[in-house]
Amino acid sequence: MVFSSALVSPALPLFRLTQTSSPTLTLVHSPLRSHLRPLPLRPPRRLSSSPSHVAAAGLPMEELVERDWSFLDADPSDTQRADKARRIIAAANIKETGSKVLAALPTADFIDRVVESAPCELLVAIHESLFVLAMIKESHDRVRCWQGTIDVVPEKFVPFDVVFVCYFPGMGVSVDQLLSSLSRKCSPGARIVLSFDQGRAAVEQNHRQQFPDIVTFDLPDRIVLEKAAMEHSFQIIEFVDEPAFYLAVLRFHDQEK
Repeated sequence: MVFSSALVSPALPLFRLTQTSSPTLTLVHSPLRSHLRPLPLRPPRRLSSSPSHVAAAGLPMEELVERDWSFLDADPSDTQRADKARRIIAAANIKETGSKVLAALPTADFIDRVVESAPCELLVAIHESLFVLAMIKESHDRVRCWQGTIDVVPEKFVPFDVVFVCYFPGMGVSVDQLLSSLSRKCSPGARIVLSFDQGRAAVEQNHRQQFPDIVTFDLPDRIVLEKAAMEHSFQIIEFVDEPAFYLAVLRFHDQEK
Protein backbone atom coordinates (compact mmCIF):
# COMPACT_ATOMS: atom_id res chain seq x y z
CA MET A 1 0.00 0.00 0.00
CA VAL A 2 1.54 3.30 -1.06
CA PHE A 3 0.36 6.82 -0.30
CA SER A 4 2.07 9.93 -1.56
CA SER A 5 1.67 13.72 -1.32
CA ALA A 6 3.54 16.85 -0.45
CA LEU A 7 3.00 15.92 3.19
CA VAL A 8 3.61 12.20 3.01
CA SER A 9 6.69 10.46 1.71
CA PRO A 10 6.28 8.77 -1.72
CA ALA A 11 7.68 5.65 -0.06
CA LEU A 12 5.31 5.55 2.91
CA PRO A 13 5.23 1.86 3.96
CA LEU A 14 2.33 -0.51 4.26
CA PHE A 15 -0.29 0.21 6.89
CA ARG A 16 -3.08 -2.00 8.17
CA LEU A 17 -6.40 -0.45 9.17
CA THR A 18 -7.70 -1.57 12.56
CA GLN A 19 -10.84 -0.54 14.39
CA THR A 20 -10.90 -0.26 18.19
CA SER A 21 -13.92 -0.47 20.45
CA SER A 22 -13.92 3.30 20.83
CA PRO A 23 -14.75 5.57 17.84
CA THR A 24 -11.14 5.87 16.75
CA LEU A 25 -8.99 4.65 13.91
CA THR A 26 -5.51 3.27 14.41
CA LEU A 27 -3.07 2.89 11.54
CA VAL A 28 -0.62 0.08 12.20
CA HIS A 29 2.64 -0.03 10.26
CA SER A 30 2.80 -3.74 9.57
CA PRO A 31 6.50 -4.36 8.72
CA LEU A 32 7.92 -2.49 11.71
CA ARG A 33 4.87 -2.73 13.96
CA SER A 34 5.09 1.03 14.55
CA HIS A 35 1.83 2.28 16.04
CA LEU A 36 0.50 5.72 15.39
CA ARG A 37 -1.71 7.17 18.07
CA PRO A 38 -5.50 6.87 17.59
CA LEU A 39 -7.10 9.10 14.98
CA PRO A 40 -10.56 10.39 16.10
CA LEU A 41 -13.30 9.91 13.55
CA ARG A 42 -15.02 13.21 14.37
CA PRO A 43 -13.50 16.69 14.14
CA PRO A 44 -10.95 17.65 14.97
CA ARG A 45 -9.16 14.63 13.54
CA ARG A 46 -5.51 14.77 14.58
CA LEU A 47 -2.80 12.23 13.95
CA SER A 48 0.06 12.63 16.41
CA SER A 49 3.27 10.66 16.70
CA SER A 50 6.54 10.83 18.53
CA PRO A 51 9.62 11.79 16.44
CA SER A 52 10.77 8.15 16.42
CA HIS A 53 7.43 6.95 15.08
CA VAL A 54 7.42 9.65 12.42
CA ALA A 55 10.90 8.65 11.28
CA ALA A 56 9.94 4.98 11.16
CA ALA A 57 6.85 5.70 9.10
CA GLY A 58 8.64 8.06 6.74
CA LEU A 59 6.50 11.03 7.74
CA PRO A 60 8.28 14.40 7.54
CA MET A 61 6.04 16.02 10.16
CA GLU A 62 5.40 15.31 13.82
CA GLU A 63 1.70 16.01 13.46
CA LEU A 64 -0.83 15.67 10.67
CA VAL A 65 -4.28 17.24 10.90
CA GLU A 66 -7.07 15.08 9.48
CA ARG A 67 -10.24 16.97 8.60
CA ASP A 68 -13.58 15.19 8.84
CA TRP A 69 -15.15 14.30 5.47
CA SER A 70 -17.82 11.99 6.88
CA PHE A 71 -20.61 14.40 5.86
CA LEU A 72 -20.21 12.93 2.35
CA ASP A 73 -20.78 9.36 3.47
CA ALA A 74 -23.94 7.54 2.47
CA ASP A 75 -27.12 8.60 4.23
CA PRO A 76 -28.97 5.42 5.28
CA SER A 77 -32.28 7.18 4.67
CA ASP A 78 -31.39 7.88 1.02
CA THR A 79 -32.79 4.80 -0.67
CA GLN A 80 -31.86 6.16 -4.11
CA ARG A 81 -28.15 6.52 -3.36
CA ALA A 82 -27.16 3.31 -5.16
CA ASP A 83 -29.20 4.23 -8.23
CA LYS A 84 -27.58 7.67 -8.35
CA ALA A 85 -24.10 6.12 -8.14
CA ARG A 86 -24.90 3.74 -11.00
CA ARG A 87 -26.19 6.67 -13.05
CA ILE A 88 -22.95 8.62 -12.43
CA ILE A 89 -20.72 5.66 -13.31
CA ALA A 90 -22.73 4.84 -16.44
CA ALA A 91 -22.30 8.43 -17.64
CA ALA A 92 -18.53 7.88 -17.76
CA ASN A 93 -18.92 5.14 -20.38
CA ILE A 94 -15.85 3.28 -19.07
CA LYS A 95 -14.36 0.81 -21.53
CA GLU A 96 -13.48 -2.56 -20.02
CA THR A 97 -10.19 -2.83 -21.89
CA GLY A 98 -7.32 -0.44 -21.24
CA SER A 99 -9.22 2.35 -19.51
CA LYS A 100 -7.43 4.60 -17.04
CA VAL A 101 -9.72 6.17 -14.45
CA LEU A 102 -9.11 8.90 -11.90
CA ALA A 103 -11.49 9.56 -8.98
CA ALA A 104 -11.04 12.86 -7.14
CA LEU A 105 -12.44 13.12 -3.59
CA PRO A 106 -14.40 9.86 -3.78
CA THR A 107 -16.04 8.11 -0.86
CA ALA A 108 -14.97 4.55 -0.17
CA ASP A 109 -18.48 3.44 -1.12
CA PHE A 110 -18.19 5.08 -4.54
CA ILE A 111 -14.90 3.31 -5.23
CA ASP A 112 -16.58 0.03 -4.26
CA ARG A 113 -19.21 0.61 -6.93
CA VAL A 114 -16.70 1.60 -9.61
CA VAL A 115 -14.65 -1.53 -8.97
CA GLU A 116 -17.76 -3.74 -9.03
CA SER A 117 -19.46 -2.27 -12.08
CA ALA A 118 -16.76 -0.85 -14.33
CA PRO A 119 -13.57 -2.92 -14.69
CA CYS A 120 -10.63 -0.85 -15.88
CA GLU A 121 -6.89 -1.20 -16.35
CA LEU A 122 -6.00 1.49 -13.80
CA LEU A 123 -8.00 3.19 -11.06
CA VAL A 124 -6.40 6.06 -9.16
CA ALA A 125 -8.01 7.72 -6.14
CA ILE A 126 -6.88 11.08 -4.80
CA HIS A 127 -8.07 12.66 -1.57
CA GLU A 128 -6.92 15.01 1.16
CA SER A 129 -7.91 12.47 3.80
CA LEU A 130 -5.55 9.65 4.74
CA PHE A 131 -8.47 8.06 6.56
CA VAL A 132 -10.56 7.83 3.37
CA LEU A 133 -7.58 6.56 1.37
CA ALA A 134 -6.85 3.93 4.03
CA MET A 135 -10.46 2.72 3.84
CA ILE A 136 -10.23 2.47 0.05
CA LYS A 137 -6.89 0.67 0.15
CA GLU A 138 -8.10 -1.75 2.81
CA SER A 139 -10.87 -2.94 0.47
CA HIS A 140 -9.12 -2.60 -2.89
CA ASP A 141 -5.36 -2.98 -2.82
CA ARG A 142 -5.06 -2.57 -6.59
CA VAL A 143 -6.45 0.97 -6.43
CA ARG A 144 -3.59 3.50 -6.53
CA CYS A 145 -4.09 6.04 -3.75
CA TRP A 146 -2.46 9.46 -3.55
CA GLN A 147 -2.97 12.20 -1.00
CA GLY A 148 -3.39 15.68 -2.39
CA THR A 149 -4.77 17.38 -5.48
CA ILE A 150 -4.91 16.30 -9.11
CA ASP A 151 -1.48 17.81 -9.67
CA VAL A 152 0.18 15.20 -7.40
CA VAL A 153 -0.77 12.30 -9.70
CA PRO A 154 2.42 10.90 -11.28
CA GLU A 155 2.90 11.46 -14.99
CA LYS A 156 3.36 7.72 -15.50
CA PHE A 157 -0.39 7.24 -14.91
CA VAL A 158 -1.60 9.78 -17.46
CA PRO A 159 -3.42 10.29 -19.72
CA PHE A 160 -6.76 9.37 -18.15
CA ASP A 161 -9.79 8.26 -20.14
CA VAL A 162 -12.26 9.06 -17.36
CA VAL A 163 -12.11 11.46 -14.44
CA PHE A 164 -14.74 11.42 -11.70
CA VAL A 165 -14.85 14.70 -9.81
CA CYS A 166 -16.90 13.39 -6.92
CA TYR A 167 -17.08 16.55 -4.80
CA PHE A 168 -15.92 19.62 -6.69
CA PRO A 169 -16.87 22.10 -3.89
CA GLY A 170 -14.15 20.61 -1.67
CA MET A 171 -11.31 20.64 -4.19
CA GLY A 172 -10.22 24.17 -3.36
CA VAL A 173 -10.00 25.35 -6.98
CA SER A 174 -12.32 27.11 -9.40
CA VAL A 175 -13.88 25.15 -12.25
CA ASP A 176 -11.58 27.03 -14.64
CA GLN A 177 -8.50 25.94 -12.66
CA LEU A 178 -9.80 22.37 -12.48
CA LEU A 179 -10.36 22.03 -16.22
CA SER A 180 -7.03 23.69 -16.95
CA SER A 181 -5.30 21.02 -14.86
CA LEU A 182 -7.33 18.16 -16.33
CA SER A 183 -6.65 19.27 -19.90
CA ARG A 184 -3.03 18.26 -19.30
CA LYS A 185 -3.94 14.85 -17.92
CA CYS A 186 -6.67 13.58 -20.24
CA SER A 187 -6.60 11.55 -23.43
CA PRO A 188 -8.48 12.81 -26.52
CA GLY A 189 -12.16 12.00 -26.05
CA ALA A 190 -11.81 11.58 -22.29
CA ARG A 191 -14.87 12.14 -20.15
CA ILE A 192 -14.96 14.34 -17.06
CA VAL A 193 -17.86 13.53 -14.75
CA LEU A 194 -18.69 16.17 -12.14
CA SER A 195 -21.36 14.91 -9.82
CA PHE A 196 -22.96 15.15 -6.41
CA ASP A 197 -25.77 12.87 -5.35
CA GLN A 198 -27.29 15.40 -2.93
CA GLY A 199 -27.65 18.20 -5.47
CA ARG A 200 -26.42 21.78 -5.75
CA ALA A 201 -28.78 23.19 -3.11
CA ALA A 202 -27.28 20.95 -0.40
CA VAL A 203 -23.88 22.52 -1.04
CA GLU A 204 -25.10 26.12 -1.13
CA GLN A 205 -27.58 25.93 1.75
CA ASN A 206 -25.86 23.48 4.11
CA HIS A 207 -22.26 22.55 3.37
CA ARG A 208 -20.93 26.07 2.77
CA GLN A 209 -22.25 27.11 6.20
CA GLN A 210 -21.43 23.94 8.16
CA PHE A 211 -18.00 23.14 6.68
CA PRO A 212 -16.50 26.46 5.48
CA ASP A 213 -12.92 25.22 5.88
CA ILE A 214 -13.56 22.35 3.42
CA VAL A 215 -16.32 23.62 1.11
CA THR A 216 -15.01 26.69 -0.69
CA PHE A 217 -16.91 26.62 -4.00
CA ASP A 218 -20.43 25.91 -5.23
CA LEU A 219 -21.20 23.42 -7.96
CA PRO A 220 -21.07 25.35 -11.25
CA ASP A 221 -24.24 26.18 -13.12
CA ARG A 222 -24.37 25.50 -16.84
CA ILE A 223 -23.34 28.98 -17.92
CA VAL A 224 -20.22 29.02 -15.74
CA LEU A 225 -19.33 25.48 -16.76
CA GLU A 226 -19.77 26.14 -20.47
CA LYS A 227 -17.48 29.16 -20.34
CA ALA A 228 -14.72 27.23 -18.57
CA ALA A 229 -15.18 24.21 -20.83
CA MET A 230 -14.73 26.25 -23.99
CA GLU A 231 -11.53 27.81 -22.63
CA HIS A 232 -9.91 24.40 -22.15
CA SER A 233 -11.18 22.32 -25.09
CA PHE A 234 -14.03 20.56 -23.29
CA GLN A 235 -17.61 20.13 -24.48
CA ILE A 236 -20.62 19.54 -22.25
CA ILE A 237 -22.45 16.44 -23.43
CA GLU A 238 -24.82 16.03 -20.48
CA PHE A 239 -25.98 18.38 -17.74
CA VAL A 240 -28.48 17.54 -15.00
CA ASP A 241 -29.28 19.98 -12.20
CA GLU A 242 -32.09 18.47 -10.15
CA PRO A 243 -32.99 19.35 -6.53
CA ALA A 244 -31.29 16.24 -5.16
CA PHE A 245 -28.91 15.30 -7.98
CA TYR A 246 -26.18 17.05 -9.96
CA LEU A 247 -24.39 15.60 -12.97
CA ALA A 248 -22.25 17.25 -15.61
CA VAL A 249 -20.40 15.23 -18.24
CA LEU A 250 -17.73 16.85 -20.39
CA ARG A 251 -15.73 15.43 -23.31
CA PHE A 252 -12.17 16.52 -23.96
CA HIS A 253 -11.05 17.55 -27.46
CA ASP A 254 -7.29 17.99 -27.53
CA GLN A 255 -6.77 20.51 -30.31
CA GLU A 256 -3.03 19.86 -30.40
CA LYS A 257 -3.44 16.22 -31.41
